Amino acid sequence: MSELIQSVLAGLRVYDLGQPYFNGMPVHPEDPPFSMVIYRYHEYTRQLFEKVAPGFSDSMELVITSMHSGTHIDSRCHMARNGLLHNGVKASEIVRHTGYTRYGTEEIPIYFTRAVLLDVPGFKGLDILPPRYGITASDLEGCMRWENVEIGRGDAVLVRTGYSRYFTTDKEKYLHDFAGITEESASWLIGRGVSLLGIDNLAMAVPKPFQVHLMFLVDAGTHVMKSLYLEELARDRQYVSILVVAPLKILGGTGSLVRPVALAPRK
Repeated sequence: MSELIQSVLAGLRVYDLGQPYFNGMPVHPEDPPFSMVIYRYHEYTRQLFEKVAPGFSDSMELVITSMHSGTHIDSRCHMARNGLLHNGVKASEIVRHTGYTRYGTEEIPIYFTRAVLLDVPGFKGLDILPPRYGITASDLEGCMRWENVEIGRGDAVLVRTGYSRYFTTDKEKYLHDFAGITEESASWLIGRGVSLLGIDNLAMAVPKPFQVHLMFLVDAGTHVMKSLYLEELARDRQYVSILVVAPLKILGGTGSLVRPVALAPRK
């Protein structure tokens, strides 16, 4: 490791906030399943390249997935209300078979920003919130006071429900029992001017996930990130961190798979 990297990271710990991608992983019931197969094997390519590079071989996989599988971020063109996107843009006027001409994934910024973790079950003295629990604005306000943190304009907010533990262990619980934010708590977050909302479940909100998506993506123009892994960050009580998110630069895309990381002081 170079001296520069050592000096930068000496007092920091890197937290991986992404879930793994694998065949059979939980995805929205209306989305295509995540599929990965190896289509080039070393045994084959060693023979293929034998004349030009004796002994050389390579291997490649083929992945079929939507950009909303597992840990991902939504573009502003992902959802519409009555056919209208953010700022009243008509979805039908900017869509092509090859993507959207505005609000595509390439417009999502690279995030390098202050992030506040709101560990709601921790605040309530729980490991995980009850099934289908709707997080209220009072929950978020109380959690913020309990953690002794403040949310500033432009901060990212990461909301922990505890359901990330089921991503690799109990597909049905992850897909159907999750707790989430409500319209009320969404308004509370938007009113504070957050630049990005992240949460550790698949659909973000209960009981009206679509309505809350529209509040962020259409009304506020705020990107949302889902299926995060927040357990280690909460375990170490790292309530404030530097969040780094680099979406794939897919022209006209409705979202991107991501592997976010949080940088926080070593304790």
